Formats: sequence, structure tokens, C-alpha cells
Amino acid sequence: MILNEPIPHSESPLFARLWARAQYRICIDGGGNRLYDFGKAEGTLEQFIPDAVVGDLDSLQAEPRSYYETRGAVIHRYSDQNSTDFMKGLKYIDSVMRVDHDVKSCLVVVFGGLGGRLDHILHTLKVLFNNHKQREIVIISDDNLTFVVPKGRNRILTDKQVDGPTCGILPLAGETILTTSGLRWNLDHHPSSFEGLMSTSNIIDEPSVIIETTLPVAWTAQFHPRSC
Repeated sequence: MILNEPIPHSESPLFARLWARAQYRICIDGGGNRLYDFGKAEGTLEQFIPDAVVGDLDSLQAEPRSYYETRGAVIHRYSDQNSTDFMKGLKYIDSVMRVDHDVKSCLVVVFGGLGGRLDHILHTLKVLFNNHKQREIVIISDDNLTFVVPKGRNRILTDKQVDGPTCGILPLAGETILTTSGLRWNLDHHPSSFEGLMSTSNIIDEPSVIIETTLPVAWTAQFHPRSC
């Protein structure tokens, strides 16, 4: 899923590899412009044709719309103004995935969403939390890889070639009790909240990081996949 921001890490092998592995490739409104501009600049327009461009389509420009539409992409407009384009994109994924698959088995990789305006960033995080029980979502931005860690005991496998060293655990669902291992500064049944202590600017010390939490939290770590 490509949001309306410059495509993070498009210059790395990561973007092309994820594109090739994806079952559905969706641009969210102005994300169609971003993919089109990237394809023109790199001479890869024909290589990256999305399955669909969805949203209220107030940002999609005529040239990329015509280009993708004539090459088989679905252009799907949602007129609902009570949901954002990111939410509309997830709604579209639900509609196509229900045909053959359980939605909960779907991993959604989102390019963009954590740059630009603060209200947009906060809304992206809200959608991430509101949907984590229905599907797994990973957000890739210029500097970070971010996803929700559900309540309970969780293990995160890291690779020092691409992950970290800096990371954070964000208690955006409310005050939680955290126990961690594998970090430079670990917690032992310690309360963590937006108003109180938050584990930010921590360091990944071990390839296996354990997070035990009483509420869902966001895991975010520096991400540099240029060699992956």
C-alpha cells in the first residue's frame, strides 16, 4: 500500500522485492501520483502497475489515472468523507481479500504515513492501533519500521544490518506494564504511559528482543534496508 508521500527506500532493492512478492498492490489516492513519478524518473513505469488506486480521488492526477486505468488498474472511488484514504484502502483490501482468504492472514506493508503533518502522523498511528486485531500492518517510513506489538509476551527478531540501533516502545493504547529484554535499557514490570515513562531512544543490543506488555504498544526502530 503506497500512501501520498515520496516512496521510502524506493532506491533500495526492498521496494522492488516487496512489490514482486505482494498479492495486491494498492495506491492510496495521491499515492498513485507518487508511484507514477517514481516510475517516470527511474524508467520503470511498466514494471510497477498497481492493482488498484483507491480513495476519494481528490488528489489523483489525470495523467497517472489514465495511464494506470488503461493498463488494467482498478480506479475505485469512495465518496465517504468520514474516513481517511488510509482507512478506505484497508476497506478495499478487506473487500478483495474476503474472496479467497481470511483477512487476518493478510500482512499489509505500508509505504509512507509517518512523515509530513503531525495530525496525519497521529491518524496513521491511530489506524494502526485500531486495526491490529484484524490484520498485521507494518509501516515503512524514511527512518523507521513501525508495527503494533499485541498484549502478552512477544519476541521480535532483529538484524543489525537493517534494524536499529535506536528503537522505541510507545504506549499509545494507555498505561501498560512493560517487561523487556534484549535492549540497552530494559524494564521490569514497569508502568509506561504517554504521560509518564516511555522507552524512547533505546538501543537494540540483542538479535532477539522480548516485550511483555499488558496493553498493545507500538514498536518502532531505525530502518536502513539499502543492503537487503
